[in-house]
Amino acid sequence: MKPIMLIVPDRWERILERDLRVPLEICLLEFLKLRRWFAGKARVVHSVYILEFVPIHDRSSGAALLFIRVDYVGGASDMYTLPLTAAFGEQAAQIQQDLPGAIVATLKVQAKDSEQIGVLYDALWNPDFSRTLLSAIGSGCRFTGEMGALIASPTEAYEDLIGGGVSLDPAVLKAEQSNTSVAYGDRVLLKVYRRVETGINPDLEIGRMLTAMNFPHSPPLAGSLEYVRANNETVTVAILQGFVHNQGDAWNYTLEAFDQYVVRCQVQPPGSAHELTFAGSILEAAQGDIPLVARECIGPYLDSVSLLGQRTAELHAALATVQDNPDFMPEPFSLEYRRSRYESMGRLVSQTCSLLRSRLNDLPSSTEQEARRVLNNESRMQNRFRAFSELETCARRTRCHGDYHLGQVLWTGLDFLISDFEGEPARPLSERRMKHSPIMDVAGMLRSLYYAPYAALLRQQPLWHAEGAGASLDPWIRFWCGWVSVAFLKSYLKIAEKASFWPGTQSEFHVLLDAHLLEKAVYEIGYELNNRPHWVGIPIRGVLEILEMKTRKAM
Repeated sequence: MKPIMLIVPDRWERILERDLRVPLEICLLEFLKLRRWFAGKARVVHSVYILEFVPIHDRSSGAALLFIRVDYVGGASDMYTLPLTAAFGEQAAQIQQDLPGAIVATLKVQAKDSEQIGVLYDALWNPDFSRTLLSAIGSGCRFTGEMGALIASPTEAYEDLIGGGVSLDPAVLKAEQSNTSVAYGDRVLLKVYRRVETGINPDLEIGRMLTAMNFPHSPPLAGSLEYVRANNETVTVAILQGFVHNQGDAWNYTLEAFDQYVVRCQVQPPGSAHELTFAGSILEAAQGDIPLVARECIGPYLDSVSLLGQRTAELHAALATVQDNPDFMPEPFSLEYRRSRYESMGRLVSQTCSLLRSRLNDLPSSTEQEARRVLNNESRMQNRFRAFSELETCARRTRCHGDYHLGQVLWTGLDFLISDFEGEPARPLSERRMKHSPIMDVAGMLRSLYYAPYAALLRQQPLWHAEGAGASLDPWIRFWCGWVSVAFLKSYLKIAEKASFWPGTQSEFHVLLDAHLLEKAVYEIGYELNNRPHWVGIPIRGVLEILEMKTRKAM
């Protein structure tokens, strides 16, 4: 759609004045709807309103950081950040050609004797603006708005990471999701949060703590941008992290490893798949040795996922040692906490089953049958969570990752670095900052390891759906899921069992893991129904398998 033309007197910044900004707000509505990071696509927008703007002057022209409130029909609202600047003449023409998705509106600035035609666009795509932000963090600058100030703050790691200069060429990373990231050469990365809330983002909070602890397996925090209102309410706008040289995330690394595994499976003698079907629970298997046949079939990835388990445990152990900060100090599994989580788990089951029931007719026949089995087990799932609520344990609640899966881990080729501590973006900030059992992260990663081969199946449909291929590969998939999960868990337990947050007995650990695995799988059903309906069979099968696991001795 062609951008709307805005007309403003004297200079472009006047479009932000209260009596002139209504046309801009109309443009912002259309702009936001097309952004990947806009979370309100499934809602009906009532209005868009500029709450605040903070002028930020860069080397070439003015810019402003906008705080935008989006009101939805029904009363809910979200707040978004948008850095905004203008370009004219040849620069505007270049942006129209190269960056049409960054344009908010076209612009006509009328002076007494002249006029300029240009564009309003997302300032993160302006290299001079990005350099200004980097320099501001290093200098600890303050930019004043109408109702508060944007405060830039470096950490002690800033100088070491920057190397004494700010002339690094910025580049916006195109893999945009819920945030937007700008890389400055191969030194640092600025992550700008688009959907924001009042309060400190755990990505900043945990990153700051891990950097102060010199934790080596997460990107170091170099600085931050925070908006502070007159009443001292804070909004985290961006964090600056050390750039991690990597070969991609652990998700893609796992998919590649699984593809190699499939090739090895195809040369196995007939009948091998049946013999290798993974039996029993991963908790039972983690107490013993991984068989040679698993190492031969799965290959080096078993060692990699074992290392991932180790790094995960090291993260949890580090966060559990903080004793001088009330936001991080471990806390007991109080009755109040257990009841609150039980109610939350119960609501999740009820809501998910209701949604699944309404979508049954849209599912393929095989998936529909499994979905009906899930619905028939609704009360059983509720009972499973009751065991969590009744658990009296010496386990401690700590700060943990909160949204832990293979996509949140970077693979360097030799090691893993854990990133993205902001938690599940769809949840309120207060929930994302809560303390939980670190076993919740373990469950998240185990579910991600379970997902990977089925995602590969969907990605390689021609290969996998050759005549008879699906049936012949199914036991190999279960074998893979079983032993990579065992390798992860076995390595994790070696460190975690000695940590202060660990429950007193194996049975307590079983209850915690069981509840978190089921909660995660149920959540996945709702997520896939709303976002990737053709994937919903993966978590539906996962829920059924988790329920079956309970019948085995270890569970």
